[in-house]
Amino acid sequence: MTPDQVELVAEAFYAAEYSGFWKDAPEPLRARFRNLARLAIALLGEQMAQCRSSAVAAPTVSSQREHWEKAVAAIGIH
Repeated sequence: MTPDQVELVAEAFYAAEYSGFWKDAPEPLRARFRNLARLAIALLGEQMAQCRSSAVAAPTVSSQREHWEKAVAAIGIH
């Protein structure tokens, strides 16, 4: 994650809770939101990695064609 990503997410979290400008927020509050942003980005990355590792590959066109041909043969359509 980049510092810019952290800053953008932190600012979005801040805007969800406060009506003032991010640049006017006290530094300790901004640091708190940056920490929350880092955590959120890291958790999202873990979740995306888990989704990618559990995803099933889509069948290839040739295997789809073979499946279709077998299904057609099984019901007797020529």
